Amino acid sequence: MRHPANCPHQCAQECRADHQFVAMLNSYRGSGGLAREQEVVALFKRRYGPDLATLASWIVEREVICFEWQSQIWLPWFQFNRFDMAPQPELGQVLAELTCVYDPWELANWFAQPNPWLADRTPVDTLASDLSAVLHAARVSRCRLTNVFLVGTKSVPQNGGLCPAKV
Repeated sequence: MRHPANCPHQCAQECRADHQFVAMLNSYRGSGGLAREQEVVALFKRRYGPDLATLASWIVEREVICFEWQSQIWLPWFQFNRFDMAPQPELGQVLAELTCVYDPWELANWFAQPNPWLADRTPVDTLASDLSAVLHAARVSRCRLTNVFLVGTKSVPQNGGLCPAKV
């Protein structure tokens, strides 16, 4: 039996996605790691935190970082307050800068990768200690992707374009 013509391409994509997932697992390990959606909900129940409907709403509204891999929703633990399991409040400001330009996988990867604007530290490791630096790095990333200059703390459109922001 012959494989379909696109099988080598599809297999290469799946292999690349697997390698990217393992890299993300390793990157998030120091901040608590990643968990499947059902593991997060189980901890919510044990801590009398939010319910599944609330988590689903946060996911749909992109108020938390999550991505899909092998038909499972994965969430980084660092983003949840360990007492009431609500999202860390400072996370919302950063997500407001980035969700308009990154898909869920790219967003999770942005937090996990060393960032030159953070002296090659990762946003996940820097968020709690230096929110303003992470916000600046997020604005730079957003503005680069939307062809906008960042002057001081203000976005200055290049060629009349607008720098989108979540309202």
